Amino acid sequence: MRESNLVCPKCGRADAVRKVTSIVNDGTTHTESNRLGMSISGDETAFYSGLGSSVSRTGLVSSLAAPKKPSQPSRKGWSAIFPGFRLNCAGSFLGLIMLSVVCSFPVLYPTYRENPLLIFVPVVIFVASAIILMRWVWLSNRRETQMHREGDARYPLEIERWKRALERWEQLYYCYRDDGVFLPNHAVFVPIAQMRQFLYAKSGEKRKHELLKLKRDSRKNRS
Repeated sequence: MRESNLVCPKCGRADAVRKVTSIVNDGTTHTESNRLGMSISGDETAFYSGLGSSVSRTGLVSSLAAPKKPSQPSRKGWSAIFPGFRLNCAGSFLGLIMLSVVCSFPVLYPTYRENPLLIFVPVVIFVASAIILMRWVWLSNRRETQMHREGDARYPLEIERWKRALERWEQLYYCYRDDGVFLPNHAVFVPIAQMRQFLYAKSGEKRKHELLKLKRDSRKNRS
């Protein structure tokens, strides 16, 4: 559809209307550069080179940019980065408890001799600490595994929502006069600050918003 045939639903004019994809493409600059450097270490001198790239956008283009594709669920949890981290922490803590019991035994020996049942107190403390720490390790791993599963199950839904939003974004037009976007043959005019919400809105919510907008426009025309 030609831009000259499109009319902004808010101002009713077409002279300041342009497709959003064209604005973003023209306002995005990709720059590539070659870098050459030198490093000196003692009597050795080394030269190195590399390629760099950067992307620059205007403020308007950044506001009109396409919705970003959702990133895949990260697997970089504690169990992935440090496989035995929790077990090592639990083992170290239990080792400290055992070391404290052994070191304090000569001091507390007279007490244990008077009351032999007190010798079971450190044993109970050690066993209880071991149970608590093992439960903490198990619950932490279980919670992290559940989070990964939920992320894997939610990711396809997020991709579908992103695809629908991207398809809707590719059809958007922008009015420079009223600083908002709209779809062809739709009566809804969306301010640029609400574009993201409009792109990800469900079809039912979108139709409801259009009906409310039509009612408001009809009331203004009557007045």
